[in-house]
Amino acid sequence: MTITVSITLILAACCLAAGWIGCRSRKAQLVMDALAAILLFTTFISIAAAIARTMLRDTVFMTEIHAVLLNPVFMIGGAYLAIYTPARMALNVLRPSS
Repeated sequence: MTITVSITLILAACCLAAGWIGCRSRKAQLVMDALAAILLFTTFISIAAAIARTMLRDTVFMTEIHAVLLNPVFMIGGAYLAIYTPARMALNVLRPSS
């Protein structure tokens, strides 16, 4: 099994688990939502800072902007959001309609 397939299966399991936990507990869902909002904001701030730095230095955008991919804030926020978003979609699908 390749590393890509392994990572995909792990992320899928995390998404299903987070969706199930959110379906079971309203408090857990609120915590996951609040964390997603904070991390989304910090991820966009790190992207905006990289863009501003590129523009202030008057460098080539496509070569400088890839530094944002190495930013730990971007990696942590992106990793959480990559799990949170499908989990939230799963929660909406799994929750019985009233």
